Amino acid sequence: MNPGTITNREDFLKRIAGQLGRDVDLTPPKRVYKHRPQDEVLKDASDEELLETFRMVATRIHTDVVECESANLDDTLRLLIDRYEGKAIIAEHDDRIQAWAPNTSESFDWWDVERPEDSRALAIKADIGITIADQALSESATIVQYAAPGKSRTISLLPRDHIAIIPKSVLVPRMTQAAKQLADLDRSGELNSPNGVNFISGPSNSADIEMNLIVGVHGPVRVAYLLVHDL
Repeated sequence: MNPGTITNREDFLKRIAGQLGRDVDLTPPKRVYKHRPQDEVLKDASDEELLETFRMVATRIHTDVVECESANLDDTLRLLIDRYEGKAIIAEHDDRIQAWAPNTSESFDWWDVERPEDSRALAIKADIGITIADQALSESATIVQYAAPGKSRTISLLPRDHIAIIPKSVLVPRMTQAAKQLADLDRSGELNSPNGVNFISGPSNSADIEMNLIVGVHGPVRVAYLLVHDL
């Protein structure tokens, strides 16, 4: 039996229903809501309005926002790394990083799916971790990262700073659209449906002590969103 597989579920439930003198319907209920206010948030916003909202909220959560065209990512990424005084860099495996920044990425360490412990040790010592967002939520300036081989959440958590590359094409209004995409992936049974999802909103922070905000408590000290106009 494969991990996570439920076997003989129908027979089991039918046996219990039979003992109770009931019929069993295994069709999942379809929820129909009378009011769906979540669909109205930023519903008619243009791409530029979504971008402006994302920029504005990102500054509120102490996150740097840098923008460039994909053709200029190589130079822009290098300047951002220099600003953060990054020497040791670890990046997730994504063909776009090497395609968009062929020169800068030559000095990166890449997450090794065959040797995760070695990669984790590199992440602990790294100045900067570099990832690419699968989605970005305009309303909260949140990036969404799907778990996949070569895309460990360690890359965005353990290094001193985190640079998240965000293709403009993945920007959506809010969590509503992100959840729908995940639900669609799950229903389709596609192999690329993620087994884990990370939602990251800027650098780690806490205001537990006398409501004084402290940034960089239990994760990256600084976070930069590098918006790439890839459309």
